[in-house]
Amino acid sequence: MRVLIRGLEAGSAYLAYLLRESGVEVDIYTSNPADPLLDIPPFEPLFTLEFLREVLAVRFVEKPEGNYDAVVDSCDVVGFDGVKKALGDKKPTYVVGDGWLSASISLHWSLPLPDVEVDVPGERTGEFQEVGIKYRLYTGGQYSICGSFRDSWGGCLYTPLRALERISAAVDIYASLMGLEAPKRRLRLEYAVGGGRAYVAIGCRPEGKVSKINLGDVQTWMYGEEGGPRYVFIQAKAEHLPWVFAMYNLARAVDSAFLYDFGASGRGPLNYAYVGHLFRKLR
Repeated sequence: MRVLIRGLEAGSAYLAYLLRESGVEVDIYTSNPADPLLDIPPFEPLFTLEFLREVLAVRFVEKPEGNYDAVVDSCDVVGFDGVKKALGDKKPTYVVGDGWLSASISLHWSLPLPDVEVDVPGERTGEFQEVGIKYRLYTGGQYSICGSFRDSWGGCLYTPLRALERISAAVDIYASLMGLEAPKRRLRLEYAVGGGRAYVAIGCRPEGKVSKINLGDVQTWMYGEEGGPRYVFIQAKAEHLPWVFAMYNLARAVDSAFLYDFGASGRGPLNYAYVGHLFRKLR
């Protein structure tokens, strides 16, 4: 099998890794070769270009060559060096069009947050520098990692900006190519991380009834109607992120995901919030 991936970012790099580990030939066509970053700290680069080229033997091509069994469209992330420079400036920074990434930069240094569109708790300021970042999309292939998705809860169309969501999409595509079971739906994922705190939003927008649950170090707001979730906002310590992202990926697979929020110490906050919505439908 030969696969062409158009665009290089964390999601497409992970897909290339999975395919090469399975013995699939992979060409990557990109106008912006760079180490595929997950995000600003605490996230690290996913792979280096040297690893992709020398260890995995992924070919980087200036134009598609020959026939491919599948074409996967991703995107080139342009201007991320400006974001990394802004992180080093230790100033409140607005990444134009990406308020969640802007919040991460300020949270990293415990600075006031730019007064932009994201409703994350913290001191606000109207004085901030601006940097730009663009996503050069590729379209026309059989599969997409970085294109227009429709959120399954709220129905909105969106382009995934968080690299971890694009990695999840890459896993779905790999499963489809290999004949494995994979989730058939999308859920929008946003997060801001810094200073030991994490803020995560799942879904389009806050709508419907809301349940707020405080459990340990985690605060959860669950919005929904008729027993089904529409939007979840989570505030927690950064150490809880693996649990949050695990629940996110489970929610992409099944409507009843949050009923499975159990651990050795008992029920989790998403379980409490979701069951509250279920009982509201019965009242």
